Amino acid sequence: MNETGVRQARELRLFFALWPSGAQRSALAVAAAPAIGQVDGQPVPPTNLHVTLVFLGMVPGRTLAHLIEAGGQGPRPAVELAFERLEFWAKPRVVVAMPSAVPEAGLEIVDRLWTSVAPLGFERELRPWQPHLTLVRRVRRPPPENLPLAPVENVGDESPWRLALVESTSHPDGIRYKPLADWPLA
Repeated sequence: MNETGVRQARELRLFFALWPSGAQRSALAVAAAPAIGQVDGQPVPPTNLHVTLVFLGMVPGRTLAHLIEAGGQGPRPAVELAFERLEFWAKPRVVVAMPSAVPEAGLEIVDRLWTSVAPLGFERELRPWQPHLTLVRRVRRPPPENLPLAPVENVGDESPWRLALVESTSHPDGIRYKPLADWPLA
């Protein structure tokens, strides 16, 4: 059985996300490095950096093709995210980078995605979308106040973000995220 057949036969942990380009990912990692060095926790590998749009949870593999179809219903507007501050969230015990504002284009994409997946049986998240970039997980104690973060805006001439349908898998060395499909933002 090929990889697609295996995925269709099992449940997958999936979410839609803004997935950064290589240049954007590097800029985010460089800007966050001084703060990450001051936090007692597990840094998120740069390859896992993303901004979750719609969390789907455990999904039957047979639904994958329908989710890819839903994600591909474009065009989708480009999203401008300017990360400028860090926050410690006590309940999940994470340090996150927060943007200066919630982008309207991101809200539009979130709304369109929920509308596209509702016929597949997914219930819309009740909390409003709060764009963030998780940098450190399993924080053992609250980090110092005012952790440094150089402002990080979009890098490059084209949109540094793509819409992606991402699979989350557990491995002995931690969680790994892998885009199963992705689409450009206009």
